[in-house]
Amino acid sequence: MPNRPLFRKISLFLPNKIKIPIKMQIEKKDLDNLSSQLTIKIDEKDYADKVEKKLKEYRKNMEMPGFRKGKVPMNLIKQKYERALIADEVNNQLQEAINNYLQENKIAILGYPIPSKDQKDIDWSTAKTFEFNYDLGLAPEIDVDLSKLEGVTDYKITADKKMIDKEVAQIQQQYGSFSDLDEVKKDSYVLGTFTNEAEGINSQTTVNMADLTTGAQKKLTGKKKGDVVEFNSKDLYKDAHTMMHALNISHDKVHGLEVPLKFEVNGVFELKPAEINKELLDKVFGEGKIEDEAGLRKFIKEDIEKQLEQTSDNQLLNDVTEKLLETVDVSLPADFLKRWIEVDSQGKITGEQAGEEYKKAEKGLKYQLIEEAVAKKYGIKVTYDDLLNLVKDLLKLQMLQYGQAVPDEAQLDEIAANVLKNEEEVKRLSDQIIKKKLVKVYKENVPVTKKRIGYNKYLDLNKES
Repeated sequence: MPNRPLFRKISLFLPNKIKIPIKMQIEKKDLDNLSSQLTIKIDEKDYADKVEKKLKEYRKNMEMPGFRKGKVPMNLIKQKYERALIADEVNNQLQEAINNYLQENKIAILGYPIPSKDQKDIDWSTAKTFEFNYDLGLAPEIDVDLSKLEGVTDYKITADKKMIDKEVAQIQQQYGSFSDLDEVKKDSYVLGTFTNEAEGINSQTTVNMADLTTGAQKKLTGKKKGDVVEFNSKDLYKDAHTMMHALNISHDKVHGLEVPLKFEVNGVFELKPAEINKELLDKVFGEGKIEDEAGLRKFIKEDIEKQLEQTSDNQLLNDVTEKLLETVDVSLPADFLKRWIEVDSQGKITGEQAGEEYKKAEKGLKYQLIEEAVAKKYGIKVTYDDLLNLVKDLLKLQMLQYGQAVPDEAQLDEIAANVLKNEEEVKRLSDQIIKKKLVKVYKENVPVTKKRIGYNKYLDLNKES
């Protein structure tokens, strides 16, 4: 799916209603199908009363040498403040007039209005009447018919025996028991201490032989308690992050680390996997929840496949997105948007660079407009309750993962409400909700082909594409 950060700035814009009606001379001229120009004329009578009121307020509070407070002559107040107040009031009325016009005429635009190239310079020190020309990029009307999309597959990714065996083995290891061994074997756990005085390394840890490289395993195999083995950190662990924890060093330090290490064996152990029986199953999952190994495997299979639903849903979302981009006609006011990007940068990029930015943004903007058309047609929206419930579900899940007690509903509501005060978090959560609702709409309205597929075959399929 196209990424979206820049496109939010160029999104469909429908101004909010203006409570104070502002009547002005506004004319709209269509430049082409997707671009228009507004001409707004502001006469002295449009702003004079408000400027006069402001001047009187200034006079009431002004202190000036030679005059009592509130008694400064109006002509002096005007000399000092009138032109600035006119400029402020004209600009305020200009923005309100444009927004009001767009709202009343139900004109949906992209970005925001920008001054036209033919806008004449204004002499703010003398002008009494003002004329402004603004360009608009019009949002295209988009018709989306999901029932006509073809060639979309909704995958049901299944868990195979190997995946289930791995999960069963992890449970057996997690609840297994250790027994002492005389010497290190290939599948042993070794308690020992890594040292390097120059690097300040002195860390006791338990080494799982399976985590070591083949060369390191050979060096350690056959060693007994009290033996000291020398390694080079570069050839020690298969994974740098595992070594980081074993040596108790920082993330930055572990990458590229190549130093000699001594490892003194403090003890050797063998892990005997736990037997899958009712006692273990009651301990892990709760009494009576799972009766036997067949039930455990069924539970694991369902759990894995539930997690894989997110993967298949993302695939469906991406596939439908690409189909929509291929089949839905979306015309954009390209020239306007290129100039809008340049104006929005406030002088940081040139027209040529703005053109390059537009090329990068074009596909994502088209999809954003298609997505908005789908949302409008099928009533997709994000409510406060949607956001609140999502945050509460995530909080419950997080607390259960860390073995913490889940707060009552009132506490959850309070915590969730505080989370939703963060605008960035609201945007992120809203995207999740919209994606979920889009997937539901696509499954109900796109003529998909349903297909069951093993996880490894699914991975191979994605490698090919």
